[in-house]
Amino acid sequence: MHEFSVISSLLENCEQIAHQNQATKILKIYIQIGERSGVNADLLKRAFLEFRCGGIYENAELCIETKNVELLCRNCNAVSKSVGINYTKCSLCGSDDVEIVAGNEMLLMRLEME
Repeated sequence: MHEFSVISSLLENCEQIAHQNQATKILKIYIQIGERSGVNADLLKRAFLEFRCGGIYENAELCIETKNVELLCRNCNAVSKSVGINYTKCSLCGSDDVEIVAGNEMLLMRLEME
């Protein structure tokens, strides 16, 4: 389960940001997970509960937003959401000359700190 290494890295980054801002406590961590990121939100939440014990994020809450896949069509230049799990065709013109431009990443969006 690579979610343990993902959450470990996330908490390390959050702690660095908190120290840079002279915060002594992290209250909420807001992240965005793309549906094609390879990260399972439920497993990530479970890993978070294990890793948050101790430290400045001990009572922090993890808030997860899911980001749908967006495709850029090189044929019609449109950006559209994928239809289901079809990541290979433009939902507007049907072209297969598409590129995933969103939904395959995991982003730290915001921290609430004291």
